[in-house]
Amino acid sequence: MLKNHLNSILGIAIVCLLTACQTAPIRVIFPAENLPVSDWSKADLEKNIAIKHLERTKTSSSHLIRLRGSEKPHFHDKHDLTVTVLRGESIIHFKSREQILKAGDVVHIPKGNYHWAENTGVGASVVFAVFSPAFDGKDKRFVDKHKK
Repeated sequence: MLKNHLNSILGIAIVCLLTACQTAPIRVIFPAENLPVSDWSKADLEKNIAIKHLERTKTSSSHLIRLRGSEKPHFHDKHDLTVTVLRGESIIHFKSREQILKAGDVVHIPKGNYHWAENTGVGASVVFAVFSPAFDGKDKRFVDKHKK
């Protein structure tokens, strides 16, 4: 009887674990269309950092960023950055502190601030990032994390 009870508890735990691991699809809503977050290519899934460029205007650009490991410490000298965590868990490192992030958290990083993100979850983290002005891919000054 004890064995049957333990098997029942184990079965319930497995179902709960599998249900918790399933996540609803995330969409990014734009006036013209909704963009699914989960459509990453096989090559993207193998990268430490994968970026999808979504929209670019004169004043801002928006991107989806998938992070498996960590990015290198850096500054953006000409761009403000706002990040919304859509999926996963990570830590954002600043010059004088760190902050644990989870889905739903929003981070604002004004230009000139040292930072870097590190994925801490089992799977990759996915964020929606908005740069202002539009990011040109060049405004990223890397710094040794020990020389902040």
